[in-house]
Amino acid sequence: MRPLNILFVAELAPGSRSYQRIRRLQMMGHSVETLSLVPADATYETKPRLIDRIRHRLRYPQDRSGANDRLRNLPAEPRPDIIWFERATTVPGATLRALKQAHPGCKLIWYAEDDMMNPAHLSRQVASAIPFYDLWVTTKSFNTRPEELPSLGAKSMLFVNNAYDIEAHSPIELSGTDQQNFAADISFVGTWEHPRAETVRQLAEAGLSVRIWGNGWERMADPPASLDIAYKPVYGDDYRRVVTASKINLCFLRRGNRDLQTCRSFEIPAIGGFMMHEFSVEMSQILPPDQGAVYFDNETDLPRLCRFWLEHPENREKIAAAGRTELLTAGHEHEDRLREILEAATGEGD
Repeated sequence: MRPLNILFVAELAPGSRSYQRIRRLQMMGHSVETLSLVPADATYETKPRLIDRIRHRLRYPQDRSGANDRLRNLPAEPRPDIIWFERATTVPGATLRALKQAHPGCKLIWYAEDDMMNPAHLSRQVASAIPFYDLWVTTKSFNTRPEELPSLGAKSMLFVNNAYDIEAHSPIELSGTDQQNFAADISFVGTWEHPRAETVRQLAEAGLSVRIWGNGWERMADPPASLDIAYKPVYGDDYRRVVTASKINLCFLRRGNRDLQTCRSFEIPAIGGFMMHEFSVEMSQILPPDQGAVYFDNETDLPRLCRFWLEHPENREKIAAAGRTELLTAGHEHEDRLREILEAATGEGD
């Protein structure tokens, strides 16, 4: 594929996976300019203002970074071949129409890891923009069904699996201090959600030691004493340290997102961690049960499964190694996904 001029439009906050895709596109030889959908000082820990919460409920989020004005006033040169929109919930159809008029031949790509049929994600701006995208990329296989996003005007859809980053999600050697700071029998990295909280509560009340890293966990009422909650997320190398230092890494599927797989489904085994994953047929076809990951589909049985695998460290190591090998050899890195998407958008191959 020839080198492309790509404008990458995304919520560029610290810890965003968008940076991983930007870096990989650049390493593939493409020229990438960025435009952030959030203010320069935004973080995932920034508390939303009252007006932001109201607008979210109305499904009309504010363009706080002025992204639409900047998109409408893009210079003619260098002409973008691709404008990549990553979960661009504040960009309406009117902006995309103006882009198509000003830059004929430029392909507009949507990419998101969320279930965009969920009203919490489907803003009014996105709903108006769907028909203008030349390619709509989703990691939710069910979103491609005729009654889902195609019924809202998506013309060309591509389902891709999630992916890992070969640099950000590689094994890491732990120091003695790392072991002290991050070691865990069972860990979970992710945002609070009530079903998740109740599941880890069951584990803790069963006498198992569990550590939690992520945002929103102050919402959990009366956490058991054996539940160690960090009340903060982990990014970068600390994320790798948590996965590596944990005997069991839990991977939950978010019900509000109708998850069948998540980014962590690929990141944890790529780092070399032993993953206990909430069961889905889709994920079990990527990493077979007890060969690349261990699955649970009955939360009441999870304490027994955790005890079993805590008592079998050699088997844990074998499964973790098999999972990493499968991801490395089967083409699940960001570059594999990006190449597939760009080829679908442009009709060009290697």
